[in-house]
Amino acid sequence: PKVTRIYKEGADALKLVTDEDAECSYSTQNCNFNFADGNIMIYNTPGIKTVLYAPWQDGNTYYIKCRDSYGNLPSPNSCSIVASASNVR
Repeated sequence: PKVTRIYKEGADALKLVTDEDAECSYSTQNCNFNFADGNIMIYNTPGIKTVLYAPWQDGNTYYIKCRDSYGNLPSPNSCSIVASASNVR
């Protein structure tokens, strides 16, 4: 799945939107992690599997891997997306 949007929602959530149903997990270390060993992102609405959430923590970089309904994942040392906070002035 491709990540189409990712942003901080509210005070404490990272919101990720994909172009197809997906399961996603993340690490705050790097892209070299097994999907099953990552922190699983949750669905806010169980019937909608294109919108996922993780707890927001300032200063973290989120290394995120998403898999589709067929089990396809990025390469072992790759991520679907890497997200971190920044200030734009």
